[in-house]
Amino acid sequence: MLNLLGLKQEDLANLPGRLQEALAALREDMACLKDQLGAVQRTLEYEFGRPRRDLQGHDPARMPLIAQVQVEGEARRIDVTGLLGKPATRGHIVNIGDAKARLWFTFGPQRVGPYILLPAAAVELSFALEVLEVSDAGEGPASVQFLFQ
Repeated sequence: MLNLLGLKQEDLANLPGRLQEALAALREDMACLKDQLGAVQRTLEYEFGRPRRDLQGHDPARMPLIAQVQVEGEARRIDVTGLLGKPATRGHIVNIGDAKARLWFTFGPQRVGPYILLPAAAVELSFALEVLEVSDAGEGPASVQFLFQ
């Protein structure tokens, strides 16, 4: 019967071994593709930051938050989430004064800072931000302008 189909008994006996070899080759190819996708994801995370799935993205129909803050003495806390309606995910902060400014960035329980912003310098926001704290660095009043989306 098998001879009529063009199959030999030896071919049928070798079939499981050949199938296992083909599956092993497919597994190797899939592992290689998985590694390549992981490398692309790491590159994108390095360039643009790690995305949070529950974080609302930028809506171009909404106006950005643009403000200027002048501080001298004690720190000023800017609730970006309250003013913008969501955490900021893009924007920039520019020191438009003649003195250094100290910045603290807060998202959830994590607070990072102080970041010293030199006069006429800018920081591009490439992370989520709920609260920005600004204070002078002891060289006089600091003036900071920011745009958040």
